[in-house]
Amino acid sequence: MLDTRFIDFIRADSLFYDAPATESVGEDFHEGRTLPEGWTTVRGREWTVCTPPENRIPDQGWKIHVAASPGNAAELLDAVAPYCVEHGLMYKYISDLETLGRRGSKYGDRSASGKFITLYPVDEAELKRTLEDLDALVGGTPAPSILSDLRWKQGPLYVRYGGFVLKTARLKDGTLTPAITTPDGELVPDQRRPGFHTPDWVTLPPFLAEALAERRGRTLEDFPFRVYKALHFSNGGGVYRAVDKRDGNEVLLKEARPLAGLDAAGDDAVTRLEREHWALSLLAGLPSVPALVDERKGHEHYFLAREYVDGTPLTELVHHRHPHGSAGNTARTRVEYTEWALDILDQVAEGIAAMHERGVVFGDLHPGNILVGADDKVAFIDLETASPVEEMRPQAMGSLGFRAPGHLRGPDVDLFALDVLRLTLFVPMPHVVPWGTAKIRTLLDAAVRDFPLPQEFVDQVERGLGPDVLGAHTDYEVRWPVGGEQGDTLAASLAASIVEAATPERTDRLYPGDVMQFIAADGGVTFAHGAAGVLWALHRAGHDAPAEHVQWLLDQAAQVSGEGPGFFTGLAGIAFTLQELGHHAAADEVLDRAFAACDPNVGSTLATGISGLGLTALHLAAERGDDRRLAQALELAARLPDTSVPQRFGLLHGRCGRALFLLRLYEHTGDEALLAQAVAELHADLDIIEGPTFEDRFLTPGLEGSAGIVLTLRALLPHTPDDTRLHAALERLVALPHGGFALSCGLLYGRAGEILVLADAADAQDEAQRRVLRAHLDALGWEALAAEPGRVDFLGNHGYRLSTDLGTGSAGVLVTLAALRDGAPALPFLAPGVRAAGAAAQAATPAEVTP
Repeated sequence: MLDTRFIDFIRADSLFYDAPATESVGEDFHEGRTLPEGWTTVRGREWTVCTPPENRIPDQGWKIHVAASPGNAAELLDAVAPYCVEHGLMYKYISDLETLGRRGSKYGDRSASGKFITLYPVDEAELKRTLEDLDALVGGTPAPSILSDLRWKQGPLYVRYGGFVLKTARLKDGTLTPAITTPDGELVPDQRRPGFHTPDWVTLPPFLAEALAERRGRTLEDFPFRVYKALHFSNGGGVYRAVDKRDGNEVLLKEARPLAGLDAAGDDAVTRLEREHWALSLLAGLPSVPALVDERKGHEHYFLAREYVDGTPLTELVHHRHPHGSAGNTARTRVEYTEWALDILDQVAEGIAAMHERGVVFGDLHPGNILVGADDKVAFIDLETASPVEEMRPQAMGSLGFRAPGHLRGPDVDLFALDVLRLTLFVPMPHVVPWGTAKIRTLLDAAVRDFPLPQEFVDQVERGLGPDVLGAHTDYEVRWPVGGEQGDTLAASLAASIVEAATPERTDRLYPGDVMQFIAADGGVTFAHGAAGVLWALHRAGHDAPAEHVQWLLDQAAQVSGEGPGFFTGLAGIAFTLQELGHHAAADEVLDRAFAACDPNVGSTLATGISGLGLTALHLAAERGDDRRLAQALELAARLPDTSVPQRFGLLHGRCGRALFLLRLYEHTGDEALLAQAVAELHADLDIIEGPTFEDRFLTPGLEGSAGIVLTLRALLPHTPDDTRLHAALERLVALPHGGFALSCGLLYGRAGEILVLADAADAQDEAQRRVLRAHLDALGWEALAAEPGRVDFLGNHGYRLSTDLGTGSAGVLVTLAALRDGAPALPFLAPGVRAAGAAAQAATPAEVTP
């Protein structure tokens, strides 16, 4: 499921992802008011915390949430805050209207949706009294339901047992999560998922029994549909496959939660469901529109049933059929694809015209909302943003790239999206469209170069996406050389642009990067998304970073803990960078801290856990001839069989990372048992991706996905040349047609990671792979942008903003281009290890480890 947290870090005042700026998010709900003397008020990124003079809250207990919608939040706070002051109750509230609306939007966190005020009673007696008193003040006020909580009477009051003071525990994958303490003193995750749950040791207070019984009694009586599969969840509700018990037909069932899932116009999910009911009724009989079956209310949620369409999303079909990135990219396949795509587009255009004739604007046209059947006939789905033609509404919601400029209204919204669809069926990069006509021209030129497109098609795209439609835009164009022959000048511009984007005056991050800089612990310092990775990339590519930037890393490294001891998001990657930059003492201090924090619950992955830590220790051992670091690496390898098995697959978060660690340790020591263990780990990952229920669409591009597995296979195969399964897996993974469909230019999730695989010497004689490599290098230019004239920047993950980090942005591209230039491995540990000399390597044992 798409992680939508990135939406919170898209700021109108920045071309890069950045944390929401508290100074610019709008007027605080308490603006202009003061609390009594002795109270303290602290405004954070989302919440304002108000603490009484004598704060006596426990570490955890039953908390009260007051739900609110943007329309009644201020009124509720006006009622609740004076009560809290009168009774000395600590409370916090969502600071402003913008934040509350964002949290309640369609893609907000379902478990947190609706929460506006949180109160912290000191015991159950105060909990009961507060619920009763506040119910008399605000009971029955309309508000969205809080899925993780137990509702008190008619709302908007809800209760849940959880932490009052932030504590953290490690999950099985080694990541940190909010925690509460068991009676035995053990830290366990504080469950915040949708659905009311209490910890095993907590007894529900008797006065909440009626509320629990009422919740459990909410069953759908006389509901004519039997749900058998959930397809999708959002803050607005769910989408399900179901059977109509009245006639046995399959239907698609959509659920809508009142006052939740708000869009840009402020409409909730129920309003959009009613809109879809209206549209389906008006469009009845059109062959491209599913038939309406039923609409009804079930308790508090609303449901719409429509005909189930057996088809494949156009997004997925384009991914599989497009010649880009495929070994079958020939003149003939391009002609065949062009004929198919133009037929699909003709059907879409006819369908949209028919909707407009009946007075309906679709309002959210994009390839994910178009299904294509086995007979290549199209069907439109998700008409929840449809509107009457005569109302000439602006667009309320839209997919990136397909959302129309604000001045377009009514049918013009659909016609704009249709022109974007025309372009992106041939160059599937819609997220580039919002960056202006010069970038659109780049995509259109690529389409015309590769496909036999009719001139009237080209003319239509030029008109529909031209300056008259998009308006005046800053020119973000970067002239990218054909075939990727960048030369030193372009690489130097890229490095200079990274340095220019730095903000050494900030403490949360140095170089702007992915949103994980703000979500993950110390993300702005780490190797994947922070300063460590960028500084190492500059160093690897032969470009010196300013001394001030290196000092920034040294200062932060002395105090951060990262997300575990691992390499990409933990302390090991920071230590590695400090070592490579020549700050050996600082590297040792950070690495010693990583070992000291390497408790039994730490995960085993390369990204966050002991495999990444072990590889770093081994690297320092080889660089320095350091027996202590080698002994530490051996001790970590001995721990691997006893650690929890990674829940994911691949190089960063799966058993491939463990395999790479064991392989490099084998190459260093010659211990055959380590090699056998490495082979077993890699086979375990192959068991997942070759399993009967696994689909290749789960294999994302980049080092996080297929590219990382390929690089691990290539590292291991020279030592196991007779392993036919590894050879077959390598052949299959290399042939996956990621091509033009990388989600970003980045190293971990996108095109730069694919380039590393394609550029590998093993494929040097493969003309088809060389052709795909050249296509990837050209396609880097599609996402290359100039934040200011003369710069070279790149779009980050999700495509909404720029990023300079190693994992998702410019630094990853820079280090990949450097690897192509000099033929050396782009990333640490991808080169074969060096066999240690002397008896020290063989003599080191786990017993000699000194953390």
